[in-house]
Amino acid sequence: MNERHYARNLLGLGRGKGGAIRSFLDRFAPGQRVNLLENPTEELIHDLARGRQPRLFGMAGNGGDAVLGRIEENYLYSTRRFPLNTTNNTIGAGAVAAQDYLYFTMGLGDQGGSAGYFSIANLTLQQTNMASGGKIPNGRGFRLFDLGVTFNAQAIGTDIAQMLDITNMRFEKQNSTLVVQHGPIKLWPGGTGIYGYAATTVAATSLQAASNGMPALTNVRRFKSPRTLSANDQFQYVLNCASATPNSNTTVALGSFVEVTIWLFGQVLDKIAN
Repeated sequence: MNERHYARNLLGLGRGKGGAIRSFLDRFAPGQRVNLLENPTEELIHDLARGRQPRLFGMAGNGGDAVLGRIEENYLYSTRRFPLNTTNNTIGAGAVAAQDYLYFTMGLGDQGGSAGYFSIANLTLQQTNMASGGKIPNGRGFRLFDLGVTFNAQAIGTDIAQMLDITNMRFEKQNSTLVVQHGPIKLWPGGTGIYGYAATTVAATSLQAASNGMPALTNVRRFKSPRTLSANDQFQYVLNCASATPNSNTTVALGSFVEVTIWLFGQVLDKIAN
């Protein structure tokens, strides 16, 4: 019984009935197993330039052993609390230390203090859905198309504004072998949360607004080529914070705790048959 593997970068060819990919697979004789594989071009170039064996990912198959796993759409997310205060829950006006803050390096059950939470002994699904920090587990893979940054619903508007102005984001993979600078987080709206205006006085003589993009998924930044994370890939996102606002060079002073979440949305592959 012949088994053939085809590697292609295929875009817009359709996998459903009547699509080019389906028609291609239907040309093979019954019992002839075919795997159609793919990988983003930038990933192939990156691996080949460093003498690595390219990693390929299942795109389609005609049954039998060609079934690579179950694909679902879901989020991959990680949350931290600012300022980094692990001694109490009362801060008044809290300064944000100028340093790197790591995301996706903490998994379920890790100590809450590692993400700035004094009152949470261990991280739960409220903070992250990483099974283990910093690494994709065996039997799982991700093809991620959307990236957003969100804040907790109770965050104060002026605190959100300060965090948007002082924070830059970058992506690192395989122990910083690949580094992508994403720039200020205000370039990556979350598309979720509270949006609107609130009166700051009883007479409503002044208004306060807070937003990181209108709450709609159409307002989220989307990758044209998905970011692929394979089993055992090591990765992290990093938020680098400055200690002073750029326009007035004044020290950052949050009025209350702020939770900042980085989330990615796309396809999750589990090695479980459909």
